Amino acid sequence: MTGAAASSLVMVLAILARVPDEVSEFTLSNGIPVITRTLFNKDIEGLSLFIIGGSGVLDEDTQGLEKFALECAMMGSDNYSGPVWRELMDRTQSEWTGSFNYDFSRYHVRCISDDLPDLLNAFGDCLLDPELDPDALEQVRVRTLEELQEKYNDPDSWIWFVANDAFMPGHTYRNLPDGTAESVSGFTADDVRRILDRRIRAGNLLIVHAGPTDPALLARYLEEAFGGIPEGGEPLEPVEPFSLSSDTLVLQPREVETAYAVVKFNAPPQGHPDLLPFRIALAVADDLLWQVLRTENALTYATYAGATSYRENWGYMYVSSPYPARACSLMAGVLRGMIREPVEGDLVRGTVEKQITMMNLGAASREEQCRLIGSSQICTGDWRNAFTDIEDASGLDSCDLSQVLEEWIGPGGWGVIADTILVPAETIGPWPLR
Repeated sequence: MTGAAASSLVMVLAILARVPDEVSEFTLSNGIPVITRTLFNKDIEGLSLFIIGGSGVLDEDTQGLEKFALECAMMGSDNYSGPVWRELMDRTQSEWTGSFNYDFSRYHVRCISDDLPDLLNAFGDCLLDPELDPDALEQVRVRTLEELQEKYNDPDSWIWFVANDAFMPGHTYRNLPDGTAESVSGFTADDVRRILDRRIRAGNLLIVHAGPTDPALLARYLEEAFGGIPEGGEPLEPVEPFSLSSDTLVLQPREVETAYAVVKFNAPPQGHPDLLPFRIALAVADDLLWQVLRTENALTYATYAGATSYRENWGYMYVSSPYPARACSLMAGVLRGMIREPVEGDLVRGTVEKQITMMNLGAASREEQCRLIGSSQICTGDWRNAFTDIEDASGLDSCDLSQVLEEWIGPGGWGVIADTILVPAETIGPWPLR
């Protein structure tokens, strides 16, 4: 890369890669680590509590239990009964979001600065002394089962789990953080108490904050709210690599006019130097898929590619089409072609610039700041990687992308949902990626 475009890109990368100097770290009296980034541009706070472990603390019978228990706890406590807790959230207009993935669970609150201490005290009380009203538990159960059923009924959502059956059978990540209808139906109040007692321990937690509250004052707020959480916890066990030995297909027949297909394949783990070029390569594939499947062949209105950001990762490609055999064959061909022959340099440079823009836009919110810092700390051991991982992108070229795909891509795990009356099963994959 040469000339003004390269100089401009290097400058942007240097800005993005600069580790912020307004970040502080401290530890509560019980051992909970805290990372706070002081931001003064608005009187808005963002704070995330991470519960570390994810699928690694679940099994076939308990998948979904941590999510279920946390949502039950968030219905109220003895000191903040359901009506009182809801009134506090309504009065403060605070926004609470929960996310549950293969590596951690996270609750995030967005609020104005004046309301932060009251909300944190109520949050801590709910975690330590939940009310667990029977009606509230059933409300959470019904809502969870409805969400699971909606996910299953929507083939566009469910296809990702069909692909899991092909790509990761028996793997730790096969335990679903959201649970299954069978597991969620059987959870009891005693199950909730046991998992909360086991998981709400200082050694399992990480707190990340982004906002204007001074670190010293924040430490007092957090000590009051979470200082009573018991010490101890569970070691974060390594996640085993994926070990698919041959191209695999799981076909789920349904009465659908459009077929849905996802292929998953091995990718570098979090913290590996190959992960950045691998992601850039899949972003280039994303552009090529649209060009080949939509523009040139009119087979789809939806196709894309990417890579995950967990401790162990996979790449993926997706397409929905009435002609799945042709669409999937071309989709696999795009990846094979990128391995065999480097793509045009201008496409790589344009993709890098687009990825930087997207990362900058995403990092503008306090919630995304907390997610990036916390996820990087958990998955790589150093939150600074959230700001430095992109710094080597300026030196990537087409040959680098072909090489990293050659190194990492192996057999693909294909999931397909299709009407086998319209699309004969014998015409459906798997389609080799190599």
